[in-house]
Amino acid sequence: MIQVYQRGETVGIWCYVKDWEGNYTNPDNGVKVTLIDPKSIVKVNALNMTPIDEGKYVYYYTSQITDTTGWWRYQCKSQDGVGDDAKYVISEGSFELK
Repeated sequence: MIQVYQRGETVGIWCYVKDWEGNYTNPDNGVKVTLIDPKSIVKVNALNMTPIDEGKYVYYYTSQITDTTGWWRYQCKSQDGVGDDAKYVISEGSFELK
């Protein structure tokens, strides 16, 4: 699904975390989002996402009228555990800002 937004709109970035059995799960250290504009400028750097339900997280980015148009990329990274035992799940996506 192609996501297209107009400058000034709020963009919902969703992340879903599942365990190895396919069940939604909340990682110990939560989920962080990084958002990068088309000029490779980091607009949001590893901010916490809001848990909505078991294994479901969201971050709302309100775009500005002055934001760069084009394809924006985002990465959601969860961490379960610490040190050598830490497990990570990384999800990536994009949207177009017109």
